[in-house]
Amino acid sequence: MKKIGSLEVSKYDFEFVNGKPKIVISMVKVLDVDGKYIKFAKLEDVLPYLSKYPITFKELQDENI
Repeated sequence: MKKIGSLEVSKYDFEFVNGKPKIVISMVKVLDVDGKYIKFAKLEDVLPYLSKYPITFKELQDENI
């Protein structure tokens, strides 16, 4: 089993939720200590791990940002 090194937020967007501005994360990738892909995390299971590992955000492809 590979050792988890970090998390990468792969899909995220700005949305209004209940009238309030939020950044909504919809996909998180689990990476090993060398930065190589292990798997995509189930969002309902990843919350407790967000504070335990370094997190990066994949650069958005939208040119308007």
